[in-house]
Amino acid sequence: MAKRYDEKTLDRGPRESSHYGAPARPAAWGEEAQGSGSRPGRKAGARGADFALTMWKERFRLANDAYTAEQGRMKRREALLNGSHEIVTPDGKRAKKQASHVRNVCFELVETQVDSNIPQPKVTAVRQEDEEQAKLIEDLLRNLLDRLPMERINDEAERISPTQGGYGLLVDWDSSAAGRGWMGALKVTLLHPRKIIPQDGVYQVADMDYLFVEDAQTKRQIRERFGVDVSAENEEEPEARALNAPVSAADELVTLRTAYYKNRRGGIGRFRWVNDVVLEDLEDYQARRVQVCRGCGVPGDGVRCRFCGSTRFREELQEDETLTDDLETASGLAIPAESPARDEYGQVVMRDVEAPSLMEPLMGGTALMPGMEPPGVAGVYSVRQEAVMEATRIPFYKPCVFPVVLRKNVSASGRFLGGSDIDAIEDQQNTLNKIGTKVNEKVLGGGSFVTMPKGMGRFQTDQDNRVLEVENPAALNCIRSYNTQVDISQDMARGQEVYEEARQTIGITDSLQGRRDPTATSKVAKEFAASQAAGRLESKRVMKNALFQDLFEVLFKFMLAYADEPRPVISYNERGEKVYKVFDRHDFLYQDEAGAWKYNTDFLFSCDSSAPLAANREAMWQECRMNFESGALGDPTALTTLVRFWAQMEVLHYPMAESIHKELQEELEQQREAQRTMDAMGGAAGGVPGMGAVSAPAEDMGGGDFPSDGTIQEAMML
Repeated sequence: MAKRYDEKTLDRGPRESSHYGAPARPAAWGEEAQGSGSRPGRKAGARGADFALTMWKERFRLANDAYTAEQGRMKRREALLNGSHEIVTPDGKRAKKQASHVRNVCFELVETQVDSNIPQPKVTAVRQEDEEQAKLIEDLLRNLLDRLPMERINDEAERISPTQGGYGLLVDWDSSAAGRGWMGALKVTLLHPRKIIPQDGVYQVADMDYLFVEDAQTKRQIRERFGVDVSAENEEEPEARALNAPVSAADELVTLRTAYYKNRRGGIGRFRWVNDVVLEDLEDYQARRVQVCRGCGVPGDGVRCRFCGSTRFREELQEDETLTDDLETASGLAIPAESPARDEYGQVVMRDVEAPSLMEPLMGGTALMPGMEPPGVAGVYSVRQEAVMEATRIPFYKPCVFPVVLRKNVSASGRFLGGSDIDAIEDQQNTLNKIGTKVNEKVLGGGSFVTMPKGMGRFQTDQDNRVLEVENPAALNCIRSYNTQVDISQDMARGQEVYEEARQTIGITDSLQGRRDPTATSKVAKEFAASQAAGRLESKRVMKNALFQDLFEVLFKFMLAYADEPRPVISYNERGEKVYKVFDRHDFLYQDEAGAWKYNTDFLFSCDSSAPLAANREAMWQECRMNFESGALGDPTALTTLVRFWAQMEVLHYPMAESIHKELQEELEQQREAQRTMDAMGGAAGGVPGMGAVSAPAEDMGGGDFPSDGTIQEAMML
């Protein structure tokens, strides 16, 4: 069955990049934005300051003041990671003298923990009938991870997390992206914790009433995305670009502040501003919006109406889509273009098809009060009714979740971010800076000097066989060389002790760093030492998986809400062959008891624990070889076992495995064909009187004599 949408549905609403709930063109041309009533592009004046802008700026001030101490610690951590030469005194003040030599232990231990593995999704269906949908969602998420720049995001995030104690990811819908047969795509942006300002006193994103995100944008980007000219504005917060950024503001940049908040209906609102200029005020920014012409009322693109030519539009929310043709989902569920109308109580609305017909007249009165008798003959009437039909309306899905997901490095009670590794080893780094400076001064300040009698003059040259004239032999006793090098062995030993303290605090061992470990003398011992260190760091991997678990759920909900066109999905079957599927949001529709159409989102999202091993092809090749040699795949000398082995190696993308598998498969087919031919010849010989059994060569049949004709006939019958 074909599916078609009306003209209102074809206008997808969001146009500008990463504003999936925004108007087709932002409401910056004089229209009132959907929300608290502020006008985008209008600067609040002293006489009548905009209420929404004043309220959100005050909330931001309170949240930012409570977060200022944490932001100060972020600067210190970033400086230590970059090899700061500052030395802190015991009372916590900055020393006047700086370190002349720094062994950057912070950088070393942070780099040691970098994990390039990207967790892969695992989706579990709550109901048995949804298993196919769960597999489709899992394949969709894998495809999204391949399309998104997750490798670059993960590489940067792996250094931010142990340094600052966590980071965030912002999920957006980019309506400007387009491809063959589709429009709109997901966008994931890495958020440094400096850019996230949480609600004061709340430490979980899902529990917050609101949170803020700061980012630096160019004035041209603001003008193109919102249609608001901010050329006269300056950059309010330079550190939104980067920590320890220059104090001087950039002329072409402004600080964009965004407030995400929960509205009264359980949805998510968004308010954006630059200095005193309101850019966006959407009470339910995840809802669909469409631009409607003020002149003729026809949906348009927000620029010029194609019917009346008007350039004036108003914004309307789009809660559902209207079907014009029947729709059939992948599961076989048929959704008709017309369905019975229902009243506010969920009951089907009926109407009379024809006039009532008398079936049986009443004798002896109507038993009704005077004035209530029906006209005509009293009796029992039959009435034909039918349901009132109307166009089927399918609601649009709304995620109703914050688009920000957070990762904590190590869980810490009563903190928005997790524990920082830099905070844990800051004292050790400061001590190493002092020791390194002291050793440096001792080594460079030392040296040697020569004593000699007065008046002898300088005789130090780089020539051999030098001549030195003395007046008497006693003067030779005055010519001596003295070495002033100071013993630094105690300093070096103390420095090594402090370094080991820092490593043990984080849980880093020599085996984990790939260094020589004198305590592990065998391969098994080294693997055990590395696994022990990995156990210390397991908590950080769990928190990383928790981040991706939340990210997978948000990605699925955003695709369910805004991916109108069917999206191609690439999957692989158990034989490693490509399988092409289609993700269609309508396949997740179901009808509840009241007849309302809803989307099925009852799925459990987690991370596949076997993904790291599956991603390591060399390890998988080794496992496959071990299974083959141990006989787990069958007799290693049998041709069928070789075919099975090389089929698995082909799935694991082993070089030349495809051609080897193909040749072995052809050889196996030839042997089977020869076997069938011999069986047929033996059967024919058994049916001719006077002919005996035909024996086949032992090497052709795998050893032994060919069975008798009766045995052949019995085998063929079986």
